[in-house]
Amino acid sequence: MLQAFVDWVRQRVATDDFFAAIAAYKASIPEEHADFAGWIELLECCRGVADATAADLATGEQRDILDPAVPALYCLCTSFGEAVGQFRLIHDTSKVIDRNATLLRMVHLLPDLAHPGRFNDPLPAMQIDFADSTSHPQLQIADWTAGAVRQWAVHLAVGGGDRFSEELADVVKPWVVGAVWPTGTVDLRASRPGER
Repeated sequence: MLQAFVDWVRQRVATDDFFAAIAAYKASIPEEHADFAGWIELLECCRGVADATAADLATGEQRDILDPAVPALYCLCTSFGEAVGQFRLIHDTSKVIDRNATLLRMVHLLPDLAHPGRFNDPLPAMQIDFADSTSHPQLQIADWTAGAVRQWAVHLAVGGGDRFSEELADVVKPWVVGAVWPTGTVDLRASRPGER
């Protein structure tokens, strides 16, 4: 589904193909995780918005509108801020985040679409500094963590792999399963929308 989304945003596939991938992903969720399927149903209800957005993407009007970096960073920062209060964020170099830094700092002036009548919480990151992993060890750890999740996920998706990929499961699985994925089971049909 994620690959279909990326392909759709890059205008490599049609909106119908993207929604076929959403349906395939939803169909792959086991019955005992029906509550997770409810989140996917929200995407299915957004077909009108997707059609309008596809038209905007085709004209080149919207450059970053669907880039997940901005809302993901906001959600992560607000969650982290609930635990520690205000903080300084060191982020790997990101053109998208840099272009939208003003929006992130002013997000509290925008309505919270999930809670009508309320505004978004302010971003708890008092400052966002861009750097690379050669100068900040915490970015090296973040890169390692993302790489570990990716290596384990590829091992799950294609099978085989090395012993290290298998041993990552004990560390990575609790981060991912139940959060990003509903289960640790991989159904490859969900990643190939044209195949049934």
